[in-house]
Amino acid sequence: MIKIRLLTTEEQEILEKNYKHSPCCLIRERAHTLLLANQKRTVKDIVAILIKNENTICQWLNDFNKKGISSIFHQYNNNINASKLTREQKKEINQILKSPPSECGLPKQFWDVPTLKKYLNTEFGIVYESERSYHYLLKFNGFSFKLPMPFDFKRNVEQINLKLKEIHQKIPEFLNNDKWEIFAADEARITWEAEIRRAWIKRGEKIIIKVHRSDDYQNYFGVLNLKTKKAHVIALDWQNTDEIIKALDNLSNRKEYKGKNICLLWDNSKWHKSKKLREMLEKNNLLSHIYLISFPPYAPDINPQEHVWNFGKTKLGNHDLCSFEETRSVFEKSIEGKRFDYKIPEFVLR
Repeated sequence: MIKIRLLTTEEQEILEKNYKHSPCCLIRERAHTLLLANQKRTVKDIVAILIKNENTICQWLNDFNKKGISSIFHQYNNNINASKLTREQKKEINQILKSPPSECGLPKQFWDVPTLKKYLNTEFGIVYESERSYHYLLKFNGFSFKLPMPFDFKRNVEQINLKLKEIHQKIPEFLNNDKWEIFAADEARITWEAEIRRAWIKRGEKIIIKVHRSDDYQNYFGVLNLKTKKAHVIALDWQNTDEIIKALDNLSNRKEYKGKNICLLWDNSKWHKSKKLREMLEKNNLLSHIYLISFPPYAPDINPQEHVWNFGKTKLGNHDLCSFEETRSVFEKSIEGKRFDYKIPEFVLR
């Protein structure tokens, strides 16, 4: 007697769907065979129910034990290979993958292998044995394997877009005025430790990157000039009100900005709204020439300076630098005075 392993819930759902709805009689019979075997029916019972040759039933059961659920899809189905997508189906999938799965009735925000697998089986009755087939399908349709950006549940897209609309209504008066400079700003911290990014590694081998782990770190205040696209980085002893006041004074006294008014767009950190800073912004005080605009909360992705930081940290990635001073030097030189064409988006989708 030939036995098969117990079916998973997903496999049973796939078999039931193909047994009920597949246009191919052979696929329906193979699915029916596996469902009966899963009920502990003997080969003789299945032969009697399906009126099939015993050798055929045994072959189908053996195929399942070797290949898994993909064994129900015969090589030929109306002269079309049932285990592969036709050219027309590939075109249809290309269009489908341009939209999130939620628009296809699948409760997912983005495509992944299980979601794509479920969609292909539901729509076309196709199941690939290897996950690599789904990887290739995603790759050929313009997808790449990346880490998703974290999403804060406190993020309110509607409020973010309202604030972005206000910002874009406000900033032209600074962009088009020679007496003003306008910057996107943010703080960052680096440590003396190699930041490990993805690397291409030969199969079967391991690549080891020696890293320094220490308590050395450096805080920075960075700005991106939205007129000239030039970035500046200013070292801070700490991230607090006093250091930010020093950094803003430093920026104001740079040769290219001396005597100019400054509009600064930044986030809602507590030291950006402190009482001491507000006092410095009052008339006749040290920072009275500076005008502040806050970005909406929980939306770091809309701040161009965040992308500048990411560029600088990428330059440190996968490098074992000899000292913390060298780490600082590489980071600062990758940013200071360089031009970056990052912009504040008009709106966000999510």
